[in-house]
Amino acid sequence: MLQQTWTSRCLMKFYAVVAASPTSLESHKIAERIEQRILNSNPVMEAFGNACTLRNNNSSRFGKFIQLQLNSAQQMTGAAVQTYLLEKTRVTCQASSERNFHIFYQICKGASVDERLQWHLPEGASFSWLPNPERTLEEDCFQVTREAMLHLGIDIPTQNNIFQVRRKGIPLTFGRCDGQPLS
Repeated sequence: MLQQTWTSRCLMKFYAVVAASPTSLESHKIAERIEQRILNSNPVMEAFGNACTLRNNNSSRFGKFIQLQLNSAQQMTGAAVQTYLLEKTRVTCQASSERNFHIFYQICKGASVDERLQWHLPEGASFSWLPNPERTLEEDCFQVTREAMLHLGIDIPTQNNIFQVRRKGIPLTFGRCDGQPLS
């Protein structure tokens, strides 16, 4: 688990205990539910916002601001998470030994044969925008990302829509990252 994630979890637990009224079990349950939803967002944010860089296999390419909301009795009633994508150019360009965002590798490695057909991802194809696919990382865990998306209310049809490769008049580029044809 990332240090940032661990720190966020510790702080949220602390605020949940402090903000929950000791006489109100319902307030405590609400605080725990809010905390769990925020923590469930981490695998999704990491998949879509982290990448393997020269220095770190799971480098955050985004910033996250978590705002805990309290009522007038200082009980936790909600939370808001804002994510700021810092490195949009990573989608189209990476250094030679780096990788794109984790989600692309998760899809290619974790999708079933049926899902690959539905999402227009030919089996065994490589993509010019996915360098170094042979590297396997702990973060290449598609099922964890999909389960986290379900916990956040992103149902399977919506997930399928997110993962589907779009073809708007531009042919997909299958090939190696170095421009050479597939062997």
